[in-house]
Amino acid sequence: METDETARVPLLDQSDLPEEYRYLFDEDVLGKLNLFRAMGHVPRAMQAYMRFGTALWNAGDLSTRERELAILAVARSCRARYEWHQHVRIGQEAGISVEELRHIARADDTPFPEREQAIMRYAAAVASGTVTGPLFEAAETVTDTETVVGLTLLAGHYLLTARFLDALSVPLDDPFAGWLPEA
Repeated sequence: METDETARVPLLDQSDLPEEYRYLFDEDVLGKLNLFRAMGHVPRAMQAYMRFGTALWNAGDLSTRERELAILAVARSCRARYEWHQHVRIGQEAGISVEELRHIARADDTPFPEREQAIMRYAAAVASGTVTGPLFEAAETVTDTETVVGLTLLAGHYLLTARFLDALSVPLDDPFAGWLPEA
């Protein structure tokens, strides 16, 4: 595990939070992540962030695999190591192969079906601020309006997360999986 010596803010422990927010570090072990240890300086916002993120995971009709493809596309687009690292494992659990991860890392979506391509391209464009009419229409064509709105919120949420982690120099929780993960 990397230390918090490189973080711009102290990484908090559960005992550092006000009593009414300590439960947040118990939920699915997420609170033990350095992301939340840094965010814990504003526990009310951390609580809202966690609830919002959970709601976005279920927005629209994206499958778990499609959601992870979108998150990984955002992480790659932003070169967000922390997010990429966290979602390599989650993505694999959702059925994304190491070879597919390597394609995403190279911004090569050619081996993916049309629906997944449109989702990844749209999510990356949201993160980079380059959404065009054709990209939006392609995503809406393979999903629906509710899903595209949810995908937009999801991509924006992970862009926010990437910028938060970068601005505060939040270290990875364990050694980096690498942009081109090994089998």
